Amino acid sequence: MKNLLVIIFVFTSLGLQAQHNKAHVDHLVAKFTKSLEARNVTDYMYMYAYCDGIVDVFKLSDGTSCSSKGTYYEVYVIWNEDNRSLVKKIDNCGIFFALPINNVNILNYISTNIQQLQVQVKQYELESPENQVLEDISIHPCQTMFQFNVDDQSFGQTYNLFQLTTDASNKNINFDYNNNLKIVALENLLNEEIQSIESKFRREL
Repeated sequence: MKNLLVIIFVFTSLGLQAQHNKAHVDHLVAKFTKSLEARNVTDYMYMYAYCDGIVDVFKLSDGTSCSSKGTYYEVYVIWNEDNRSLVKKIDNCGIFFALPINNVNILNYISTNIQQLQVQVKQYELESPENQVLEDISIHPCQTMFQFNVDDQSFGQTYNLFQLTTDASNKNINFDYNNNLKIVALENLLNEEIQSIESKFRREL
């Protein structure tokens, strides 16, 4: 039995797996944005994309593995520096090297639409609630969270992706309103840009 315990311990140590929760991700984001401010980069934004309860596991360059603890969070920080628009990816398992982005107008879009970006996404609202039952939002776990620090203003919002959907039998009367908001248009712009460069992200050692 002792030998078996030793073997299990050695196996576990060799396959050491770190687990990091949202607090760890928040810490990495705060540390990085402070480093931007230390370089006099005061205009930046970031987007959290996550689905509650979805776990992901990664093999790291040192041979160990890392998994999200509870929920996997992807964060993308966007800023301009040295006449370039850049994005830094951060997740539960660490920080990635910054990449230039092709759409150099993203921060300009934000600056131009500051007031409109503060308009809140409305809840999924039924057309005839007295005759219908709204599907439990808890089975739609994916959410997006934005934080903006632009033109001496700091603001943000979080919404559930369920709020951007509709159903023929349970029509969301806010569907068109929500999907025409500047904040949703920005998310679509960012997702398109991120998708085009996702394969290029490399973790910092």
